[in-house]
Amino acid sequence: MSSTKTWDWWRGDADWSTPAGRLLRAFFDGLPTDRRFHFILFGSAPLQLTLNRTWTSADVDFFSDDDEDHHERIRRLGLGKGQADLYLEPGYRLSFRTTPLMAERAKIVSLGQVTVTIPHPLDILIAKLARLDAKDLLAFRRVIDLTGHPTQEELLQELRNAVDLFRPAFDDESPNLYPGNSVRLWRELWQAPLDVGQDIVAPALARRRAGYGDPPPDYRRSLVDGLGTSESRS
Repeated sequence: MSSTKTWDWWRGDADWSTPAGRLLRAFFDGLPTDRRFHFILFGSAPLQLTLNRTWTSADVDFFSDDDEDHHERIRRLGLGKGQADLYLEPGYRLSFRTTPLMAERAKIVSLGQVTVTIPHPLDILIAKLARLDAKDLLAFRRVIDLTGHPTQEELLQELRNAVDLFRPAFDDESPNLYPGNSVRLWRELWQAPLDVGQDIVAPALARRRAGYGDPPPDYRRSLVDGLGTSESRS
């Protein structure tokens, strides 16, 4: 049986001579040499590093796997916002919301005492659904133009795997834009409708229930009960 996965179209080879690559190398060269570091990239920099070196971005987003705060170190190196045309934008693990498959298909690169995790383009794109402004929508178009992926069915499968991204926001959070932005993405890219509940949430929850060993819903009993309730009200 073939072990080919639907995301094997990405090799993940990083070009460190790109603008993002050079900026990151300058940061890595300024780190202490008596300890190891592990950084995870997100935003558009991974697309420039691994798909097309002409991909433009104003900053390079990353976070440390232990959520260490690197703002002061970046400022001392002159690599922060307001210090360089292309600058480093350090974040935290919670800054990057994407699919649970991210670690499985990411590219891991070692550069001296630094380990870098470069997420797959699928995980980069899905994270962009949190906002989906004009440049995020352009990122979807460019990745599809460059690779032919993701297709509608591939992206549907990925969003079902990431169904928890579609949960309502906490009371003190901004509204969750994943549902509405997914509908807009389908309309913009494929001129097709998307029903988040029926096309993403319901199949994902059905698979989750099956994985737990829960019996399937008794749709016939639900229908009979519903009809009985309707008759009692008439």
